[in-house]
Amino acid sequence: MDERSIARFYDDFAADSDLVYGGRWPEAVTRQAGALDRLIRGAVPHARAILDCSYGIGTQASGLARLGYQVVGTDISPRAVERACLEAQRAGVEAGFATADFRDLSGVPGTFDAVISCDNTLPHLLDPRELPLALGQMPSKLRPGGVLLVTMRDFDRALAERPPVAPPVVTHRAPRHVRVRPHD
Repeated sequence: MDERSIARFYDDFAADSDLVYGGRWPEAVTRQAGALDRLIRGAVPHARAILDCSYGIGTQASGLARLGYQVVGTDISPRAVERACLEAQRAGVEAGFATADFRDLSGVPGTFDAVISCDNTLPHLLDPRELPLALGQMPSKLRPGGVLLVTMRDFDRALAERPPVAPPVVTHRAPRHVRVRPHD
């Protein structure tokens, strides 16, 4: 698959991606923003600017914008970005939106206190060589002392098992790691 076919996949998914939350997408927006806010504030207490480099329809970024963060969201799918704009308007929040592939964030201006990539974005990379590429781009957009938060979900397993929310695991030695396993 090439970049265009990946974008087409997410374009087709944009209209229905909120359905992953079983009719509870607005609650997921609020709940995930709260969890991410605690993690971000724990790492960077005075954080203001966030790059959500796999914005999708805005599940995390819209909630973070509602909490007062200055959010820039990027996604590979133009339709997802369009839907994110609509959802942000519905929620009454402001965020910057752009189409960008998280494997190349060089076109995204500025640096941020936090860069996030949540849910099932990294596992959708089709070539294992793309993972280091994406994970190299994300920290390149961080200010000194910033935090990179990446979450991954196995949606098939979560649908089958319905696991509970697990608390974050933080290692305080260098390099600092935060592992989170949220489930809705």
